[in-house]
Amino acid sequence: MAENIVQAAKEKQPQLFKQFMNLVNQDELSHAYLFTGEEGAGQFAVAMGVAMRLFCTNVTNGVPCGKCPECIRIMHYDHPDVVVTKPDGQSIKVDQIRHVKSEFTKSAMEGSKKVFIISDAEKMTTGAANSLLKFIEEPTGNVVSFLISQNRNLVLPTIISRTQVVEFPSLSKPQMVTELKQSGVLPSQVNLLMAITNSRREIDDLLKDNWFGEMQRLISKWFGYLVKGNLMAMPFIQMSIMPIVGNKDRQRVVLTMMINIFDDVLEMKYGTLSDDQSKFPSVNEQMHQAATEWTSGQLMKMLDELLSMNDQMMVNVNFQNIIESTTLNILKIAKSSFIER
Repeated sequence: MAENIVQAAKEKQPQLFKQFMNLVNQDELSHAYLFTGEEGAGQFAVAMGVAMRLFCTNVTNGVPCGKCPECIRIMHYDHPDVVVTKPDGQSIKVDQIRHVKSEFTKSAMEGSKKVFIISDAEKMTTGAANSLLKFIEEPTGNVVSFLISQNRNLVLPTIISRTQVVEFPSLSKPQMVTELKQSGVLPSQVNLLMAITNSRREIDDLLKDNWFGEMQRLISKWFGYLVKGNLMAMPFIQMSIMPIVGNKDRQRVVLTMMINIFDDVLEMKYGTLSDDQSKFPSVNEQMHQAATEWTSGQLMKMLDELLSMNDQMMVNVNFQNIIESTTLNILKIAKSSFIER
């Protein structure tokens, strides 16, 4: 586990991690940092890596070994000089910060420094943030603090002004794909997920309760009806898709899925998409069929219909009505023969 966190820091943010290892080596760490960036960009891994480097008894090539007792204790949140605070429910409360403050006032027990890591710092209540403020401003003893936030705009400006802000760049697409596969996301889902969002938190939310996989399967089946010109596509919306659509956010995901499957068909038609890049691999055969039978003009008109769904959603048209109307128009376009090939 300890080795994994060091590896994650090196892989996700190699330059930043190297810079912080150099700062530790040169004893030039600031007393407080605010790490900001998208979920999964490696903020927590880098902060923990710095803590491990400060206490590691077997530093190897300038980085913590990840194997010594000190590294293991830090990773298990069992080191007296490394305090990690995370939200209790939806927020970080005043009582949690009081605990941090009490730790601030204690001398380091097993080293020369104390390290404080506060995850989701934007979730501190106003009272908690104000309570923490003066301890960041006037730390007692040899202390380094890491506040981690996905949205710096939600952090009190007074805290931002008293910390060194480090912006973490988003993971590259290859990095995210690798991470998703390593975490057990099905290969058949990875391409579609990456087309929808590059936020790990949003991806994790989509994958809850197998909603994403089930909706991907249903959209694939809906598309199969369209390719065959089968009017069953209409009742299928009411009977199968609508019961699990959910809230507005999920509705927009459904729309994005529909757009992506037609976008894949268009790319297949132009020969710019290989099967392994498909976002709906279970219906690759039907997509190739559509790419052959439908003209570029038809596909563009279908995509226009799908894109217009966004405008209808903005004026609160019933979502089922939007999908059914769009589906009917796509079926009509598919039957049209006046568009030149």
